[in-house]
Amino acid sequence: MKSAEVEIFGTSYTVRGEEDPEYVQSLARYVDERMRALQKKSPSTVSAQKIAVLTAVNIADELFKLRKRQTEVENIIQKKTADLFDILEG
Repeated sequence: MKSAEVEIFGTSYTVRGEEDPEYVQSLARYVDERMRALQKKSPSTVSAQKIAVLTAVNIADELFKLRKRQTEVENIIQKKTADLFDILEG
């Protein structure tokens, strides 16, 4: 098992898993950047916990939209492939 030392929003974490430590650090940088961007848009009274939850919701939204788009693209590819086979067989 590999481990990576990361810092997110001023707190250090040791992350253990199968992924390459550089990859885990890039994930942590992404989360940190998103949290800091959200903090800049929020009142100074918003807690770090709320920033973290809102960031998680924003990242989940991004993921869901990408998954939906991927499904749409896969459906287009399947349709175009079927059309191409129809043309070749016809």
